[in-house]
Formats: sequence, structure tokens, C-alpha cells
Amino acid sequence: MIPLLLLALFMAGCDKLGSVFVEEDLLQRPPAKRCSDCHTQIYREWKESRHFHAWISKEFRLESENHTKTKCLSCHAPHQVDPGKKPVLRAEFREDGVSCVACHFKEESRTMHGPLRVWSPPHPSRQDLSYTKSKFCAGCHQETFREWKLAKVDRSCQSCHMPSLGKRRLIQKFPFYFFHRPKPRNSHRFPSLRAMQEDIKVELKGNKLMITNVGVPHNLPTADQGDPRLYLIAKVSYRDGRKRTVRKLLSAQSKTSLRYNVPYELRLPAGEIRSVDLTVLRKLSWKKGKETLLKLTLRTPSP
Repeated sequence: MIPLLLLALFMAGCDKLGSVFVEEDLLQRPPAKRCSDCHTQIYREWKESRHFHAWISKEFRLESENHTKTKCLSCHAPHQVDPGKKPVLRAEFREDGVSCVACHFKEESRTMHGPLRVWSPPHPSRQDLSYTKSKFCAGCHQETFREWKLAKVDRSCQSCHMPSLGKRRLIQKFPFYFFHRPKPRNSHRFPSLRAMQEDIKVELKGNKLMITNVGVPHNLPTADQGDPRLYLIAKVSYRDGRKRTVRKLLSAQSKTSLRYNVPYELRLPAGEIRSVDLTVLRKLSWKKGKETLLKLTLRTPSP
């Protein structure tokens, strides 16, 4: 079977043989499940992502008042995702959220676009290197993209949120996987990631705590929608025996997030400080409870 197919390919040429295998419905904006027929592994990853849950999540239904706040809708079920452009809301299969077709199918070329050069008999494909650049994400993640540009780092959005999986097959469907060697592939789980304690630098300078985001190349927390928060709790012990507690809320919506490499100043009550016990709690926008991000003690030198 395979030798005959390869012989036919050689004799007829890729374009002619490709036209035999074209599946026209793939160019009619099908549901994401249709893509799983060939791209099984990528589809499974995407099903675990927040992009898949973008339209159907309970949190979004509440925030959008059951999908009636039109300002929020188009990024949760985009018709077509283009670099730097806010998408329009699509009419069909909105429950697919940020879907395969929304990101990869382009109306103007009637082809599937992606970062790799491939031959794809079921549908025409075109290499498009914009998929490797942060601007591709900017249409929906406008505020986070702006913060990332201010950070002036080499890392792209994709390097963190679409980590490399090494070389893997793009297609699992017979017989098409025989035409593709494993290629560099990135995760379609789009992990949101969580800052670690080492991403935050804390210094005690007199009666100030200087707190700096040194590890996350955008604001911490960041969000175009939703309301992620950081809770700073500083328990201060003074040399005269007094104790004070200072609390501060930082959030994306109030524009008080920790900027990348820009110290945030938390003022402490006047007095000769012996030590400060600092706890930083985080509240993710899609989680109910808080979790501990950082916990440490800072001491001043003995007089």
C-alpha cells in the first residue's frame, strides 16, 4: 500500500496527488473536533488548555453576564486571530473557545497557516512565521503584550506559554503520517504558568520593603480581563517590642501590579525595625481560594 502510494506521489507530483486527498469541509470552518482526525495529539493538548475553556468556563459566564457583555466576547470565541488585531466574534461553534480554526485558518488565502513548512494533502497549508512572534497574541492579550514590550526581553510569549516538546509527528492519521518526519513542536496546552518565590526579590531598606518582579517579563499579576491579585502581608517587629502588620492589595485591574524589574515600595510604620515576616498570597482569576507565593523573614543587623 505505502510503496504504491509513494510511487503515485513521485509520478503525479505533490500538487496533483494532494488534490485527490483534499477534504473540502476543512475549508468551511469546521468544529475543532474535526481537526482531531489528523492532529490527535495537538487536539488533546488543546482540550486541556484555558483556550478550550474560554467560552464555556463558569468564571467567564459570570463575568460576561451569561455572554451578554459584548466587549468581552470576541476574544473568547474569535472568528480569525491575526497579529495585533482584535478579532471579531464568530457565529459558529462558539463553545470551542479559542479554537484550531480561529488561529490557523485564514479567509484571505483559504488555507491553514502555521509556523512550519509542510505538505498537507487534506487541506492547503502555508508557512507563516508570525506564529513564532509575541505580536500574534497581542490582539486579545493587549495589556500583557504592552507590558511585555516595556520589559524589553528576548523571550517571546510562545517561549513561555507554548514550551517546546522537541520533535514530534504533527499528524497521527493513516496514511498521512508517512509523509511527515517528526518536526519541532510546541505545546498546545498554553500553560498559564505561576510565578515562583525566586521570581520576586525582596529587600528591607530602612522602613521600606522593596519588592521587585525579577523573573516574569510582564506585570505580576497580569490580565486583560479577570481580576488576579497579590496580597502582601508584612508583620513588623520593632526593637522596643512593638508589632505592626501592614497589608497591601496589588491587582491588574487597579494598575498596581509588580512591573518587571521595577521595585515596588511598601512603606512600614516608623520605628527601629528588628525583623519583617513577609507573606505574599496569590489569587488567580479562575480560582476561588488564595495560595502562598512567597514567605520569608528579613532581619536588620544588630546595633
